[in-house]
Amino acid sequence: MITYKTEISEFDWENLVDLYDETNMCIGLGQKRETEKIRRAFQNSYRFVTAWDSGKIIGCARMISDGECYGWIHDMAVLPAYRKQDIGRTIVEKLLEGNEGLLIGLTSSFEAVDFYTKLGFKKHKTAMAKYPGRSDYLFD
Repeated sequence: MITYKTEISEFDWENLVDLYDETNMCIGLGQKRETEKIRRAFQNSYRFVTAWDSGKIIGCARMISDGECYGWIHDMAVLPAYRKQDIGRTIVEKLLEGNEGLLIGLTSSFEAVDFYTKLGFKKHKTAMAKYPGRSDYLFD
C-alpha cells in the first residue's frame, strides 16, 4: 500500500538521494550524492510530499512558494516501476491542496509534458530560466 508523507521527522535522506539518483532529477544532485544540498532544499521548501512503499521512497516533489501569490513545483520524481499508477498525480494534488489560488509554475521533463497537461497545466509563452550549467531545456 502506498502512503504519502508531508513531514521530515525521522526522514531517510539517503533513500531520497537514491530516488533522485535513479530518476536523474533534482538537477543531478542525486547522481552526485549531494545529500546535504538536497536535505537543505527540502527543509527550506514551502511544502513537500513523499510517496512510500514498504519503507522506501518511490516518489516525491516539493513546492517553493510565498503562500500568497506564487508557487513553483520542483524535483518531481517517481521511480519508473511505479509510474502510471496515479502516484505522481496524487503527489501534485497534495502539493496543491489549499493553494488553489496561487499561480503555480513548474519545469517539466520532456517525458512528463503529457502528464502535466492532464493535470491542467499549460505551456507558458514567456517563461525564462537560467541554469547553473548547460541544459537541454534551454534554447540557444
